[in-house]
Amino acid sequence: MRGWMMMAAVALMGSTAVLQATNTWETAVSAGLNMTSGNSDSTAANAGVTAVGTQGKHETRLLAEGNYGESKTDGDEQTTADNLKGGLEYKYSLNGSFLYSNNSAFRDTVADLDLRLILGAGGGYHLIKSETATLDVELGAAYIREERADDTEDDSIAFRAAAGHDQALSETAKLWAAGEYLPQTDDFGIYLVNSEAGVEAVLNPRIQLNLRMVLQHRYDSDVPEGRENSDLALISALVYKH
Repeated sequence: MRGWMMMAAVALMGSTAVLQATNTWETAVSAGLNMTSGNSDSTAANAGVTAVGTQGKHETRLLAEGNYGESKTDGDEQTTADNLKGGLEYKYSLNGSFLYSNNSAFRDTVADLDLRLILGAGGGYHLIKSETATLDVELGAAYIREERADDTEDDSIAFRAAAGHDQALSETAKLWAAGEYLPQTDDFGIYLVNSEAGVEAVLNPRIQLNLRMVLQHRYDSDVPEGRENSDLALISALVYKH
């Protein structure tokens, strides 16, 4: 229950920040479905909503996304993916640099993770910032709370180092890559790594419909016995923007 209350608190903070920082934003709604049939049957679905707002020196980004997958072989059913993520990112621009707040709540049933709450803040610098490309680096700290399916709980403070790159390939296509490294301040051997790379291209400009493909990777150095440290997902989806 406390985990869901924290997730709700993050969502509430995000809504408040958007109202305070901007009154205009761009929204993207995505959805994808993959199915196979034969010797084994499998289904994978994903959906997400992202809202980005800017006003003056303020930039706010809200996101919610989920993935679900299952497979069936000889009558044996298995859930291959079942995760949800909500997030709030805020930046305040300075002269060539910025202050940031980066917050997220994540649940992964397959990994026996009921909640991973990350509340982070720090500063960053624009190494590249133009109409066609950006390259940012960030340094800061984060509070991390984890609640596992076996009722274990853990609170920690971590350093945070991150980088992100966006590049326009043409007037109708772009690519991006981002990653973050979060080692615990009291034990650098315990850390998280989150990264993704993606490409998006316009399919139909009249109805603002795009095609997106994203490769996501998550690494947790400290997982329960019997669980993998690394999770990799390739996600394809149609995206509607307005």
